[in-house]
Amino acid sequence: MNRTSCLPQALPYLPAELRNRIQKLPQQTREQIQEIRLRTGRPVAITLQGQEELLPHDGASAVISAAYLDGVFRSVCEHSVHSYQQEINRGYITIAGGNRVGLCGTAVLQRQQVEGLRHISGINIRIAAQIHGCGEELFHRTLEGDVGGLLICAPPNSGKTTMLRDLCRICGSRHRVSVIDERGELAAMHQGSSPFELGAMTDVFDGYPKAMGIETAVRVMAPQYVVCDEIGGMEETEAILHAVHTGVHLIATAHLGDLRQLSQRPQLQRLIEAGVFRYAVMLGSGTQCGRILTIRRIGQPV
Repeated sequence: MNRTSCLPQALPYLPAELRNRIQKLPQQTREQIQEIRLRTGRPVAITLQGQEELLPHDGASAVISAAYLDGVFRSVCEHSVHSYQQEINRGYITIAGGNRVGLCGTAVLQRQQVEGLRHISGINIRIAAQIHGCGEELFHRTLEGDVGGLLICAPPNSGKTTMLRDLCRICGSRHRVSVIDERGELAAMHQGSSPFELGAMTDVFDGYPKAMGIETAVRVMAPQYVVCDEIGGMEETEAILHAVHTGVHLIATAHLGDLRQLSQRPQLQRLIEAGVFRYAVMLGSGTQCGRILTIRRIGQPV
């Protein structure tokens, strides 16, 4: 398998001093960085194989100040915070390369809805990657020569999106695939093109809410497969059911700690009972990040 990290696309958003500290790390370490975590009053930390460790600082200040963190926040917003207000309200911003920046701070509430964020206290930059070949085994065991949907389950930061991206590449070289990329992580589109190899027959619906994207894709692109990340909402469930009954197959991910939790997620259970998925797979986390732990046949195709 060939792993390409999107760390280089994330580094320009960081102060020069922090960029230099990261670039001094051995190349093998840099390529394996999953997260860069910045917290007010704490040292910078990086996540490797699911384990968080402090970044060496070589005499530089080991503690992040509020002003320093605010500078990173404004850089991530390209110094136009109001332009990213919707993303800030959701708690994350997707930057170049499909890297996702999670934001932690004090919520500004209006009518029980988050309308802003102040006093940013933590930033987590989750580094995207493309791993050519990581989806081959799963494709051959669940999708090749078979008809039906696939649900990829795992805890957060377990390689679901990376696996999904490679399945897009594999399926998109054989079938018409529509990717519904609500958060811009899966395809990381920039001015109409993706830095990732997603397959010659893959179309990307960038920034569409999942339900709207699924409905639009089915109507205008006639896909054989629809691919989307982190499903579970009621609106998208209805859109998925409609799409599947037109002959489309779904490949999707969901946050779960165990396949037994499927029965505790009403919308996922509805999809399973409707025959949307033929297989569910559980991926490992931490040192087993992205590794296939379990493949379970859970239904017959519609």
